[in-house]
Amino acid sequence: MRKVAAQFSPGRIIVLSFLFIIATGAFLLSLPIARTVSIPFIDILFMAATSTCVAGLSTIPMTSFTPFGHVIITCLIQLGGLGLMTFSFFFISLFFDLGMTTQILAGKILDLRSWARVKRFLVIIFTTTFLIELAGALLLYMPLRQRFPAGKAAFYALFHSVSAFCNAGLDLLGDGVTSFQTRPLVLLIFAALIFSGGIGFFFWFELANKIKNRIITGAKSRFSLHAKITLSTTTSLILVCGIATWLLERNGSLGHLSNTHSFFVSIFHAVSIRSAGFQFFDLSQATFALLLLFVMLMYIGANSGSTGGGIKTTTFAVFVATIGAIVRNRDDVEFFGRSIPIGQVYNAIAIVVLSSMWIVFATFLLLITEQSLSFIQILFETVSAFGTCGLSTGITAQLSYLGKVIIITTMFVGRIGSLTMVLALSKTRKKALYKYPEERIAIG
Repeated sequence: MRKVAAQFSPGRIIVLSFLFIIATGAFLLSLPIARTVSIPFIDILFMAATSTCVAGLSTIPMTSFTPFGHVIITCLIQLGGLGLMTFSFFFISLFFDLGMTTQILAGKILDLRSWARVKRFLVIIFTTTFLIELAGALLLYMPLRQRFPAGKAAFYALFHSVSAFCNAGLDLLGDGVTSFQTRPLVLLIFAALIFSGGIGFFFWFELANKIKNRIITGAKSRFSLHAKITLSTTTSLILVCGIATWLLERNGSLGHLSNTHSFFVSIFHAVSIRSAGFQFFDLSQATFALLLLFVMLMYIGANSGSTGGGIKTTTFAVFVATIGAIVRNRDDVEFFGRSIPIGQVYNAIAIVVLSSMWIVFATFLLLITEQSLSFIQILFETVSAFGTCGLSTGITAQLSYLGKVIIITTMFVGRIGSLTMVLALSKTRKKALYKYPEERIAIG
């Protein structure tokens, strides 16, 4: 049984599970009870895909769906954000003693070596998710209660808490969260939810273990290299993006706000831009410089093991550090006094290259199918779909049938991960136990 599990591709399990969720969601959203108007199937499929992939792009308004449809979308966001396999392993492990084969598969999918760590990891995922989303819903209820009846405000609070934590960016308000521009406290709630989901469950797992060890044994422990890279890279990106957005737009799209409020909006965008997709101003009026900055940040995305998309901050950090090692003539890629294994360096380079190739390919196809749109609009839409961010310059609803199919595929590839997709489609091979003689070639 161990041999069977060892040869089964976790990538294929992930791909098939997401395809199953999208297909099921599309079927449920196509039911008359879920719709207020007649909707073409491609748009229903698009909404099922964007919800499951927590991408946030939308070809039709959310008012096209009934409250039942909104509940279905909420469930798709939650399943897509945490993953169907995560849900399955968690609930099955509560009632059954999983066999060795399933335990090995769970360990491979969640990148944890022992079943005991897998179970602890799953418990922390669901505990953290439930508590943060519940807290977010309670905090959002009062601002929404001022605009809607109690029952509607309660559901809206839950929906937006789930959407923010899962970095989905979908909303039921019709105007994004633009109406909260001048309410810093509400911005802070959304930013905290987005940050909590985007920081990654590996970070929460490590933090929970640190707190547990501190309480039980009193022992202090340092953060792992992964946590250090995650925190430092995320903080740097937020600061750079927030300051740049404020400088570029304080006299433009944010000119109607005071300096304080415009700065809060800029910081919120810096948190949201990399994966969540909530926006406060019309991006069709933004400068090309700001759009290019957003493209780069959406491409990087959230953190590993999170509800967000993109190539991930750790991948970006390792890629940049690899270039730094070459410039400094170092053989190893180093962070905080530690060397990164060469296998992970190769993976980071492969993810950057494969992701870039897919974005270029998808953009090329969209330039053929959507000739009425500009290059920057199409590039922005493609990267937003790949980074499962949900920001748009307003062209999503204008896409042709083929254009929507390309964006759906791009959202799927971005959520699954380009390297995971390639490994899932490739035939499993045993690792070669031989090495050819080296020979140098001219480079550059």
